Amino acid sequence: MGSERNMITTEKQYRHELKYFINTRDYWILRAKLNQIMVPDPFSGPDNQYLIRSLYFDDVYNSALIDKLNGVEKRKKYRLRLYNHRDNLVKLEKKGKVDQYILKESERVTRFFCKQIIAGDFEFLKNSGSELQQGLYVQMKTRLLRPVVLVDYIREAYVHPMGNVRVTFDMKLKTGLLSTEFFNPRVPMMDAMQHGMMIMEVKFDQFLPGSIQKLLSGVKGERDSISKYVLCRNDLRWV
Repeated sequence: MGSERNMITTEKQYRHELKYFINTRDYWILRAKLNQIMVPDPFSGPDNQYLIRSLYFDDVYNSALIDKLNGVEKRKKYRLRLYNHRDNLVKLEKKGKVDQYILKESERVTRFFCKQIIAGDFEFLKNSGSELQQGLYVQMKTRLLRPVVLVDYIREAYVHPMGNVRVTFDMKLKTGLLSTEFFNPRVPMMDAMQHGMMIMEVKFDQFLPGSIQKLLSGVKGERDSISKYVLCRNDLRWV
């Protein structure tokens, strides 16, 4: 058990995060400009795009949903995440807002781990040796946290070393409604955003380089406190 605990690695990232709704026309303009000063995410595929699937959890009170809708300053939510429907890189994540920062805690987990907690078999988390997993255990035990919605989208990402900047375009957002079939690539999904619209996210550590600030100053898109989780539960917010 001790060796297993030593293998658990939790990544914690405190980051600034700006979000914009943009249309397809602005995407093509911004994309062309970004290619001049940033580079594609090295972990992306040949077309610099990849699919992200998240399975979000909420408690019996729908706290993650309602806190976001009410603009609560300090909040958190748990999710499972995989890429391109492959189970060789699956993550358990907790994302929250702390003052002006977004804090994301992330650990790699197994397919078996995911299937257990999705099925409601979570007692093993108590002795996991992971602060993140033990926090999930407390929420599942005391607040009946459970998986509530699948979220799929295509991401295109660009990075810049100065300021650890990451700019992403998230498109084709879809919701799996009440499905929790995390590993099923054929689960029925429904569009969750207006056709021709997408979400641009700008993440950075302490500062945003002037060249990128200048580029973003011309963005016509609407900056907003966007939550894909809320968008995908829009018709289910009181479930």
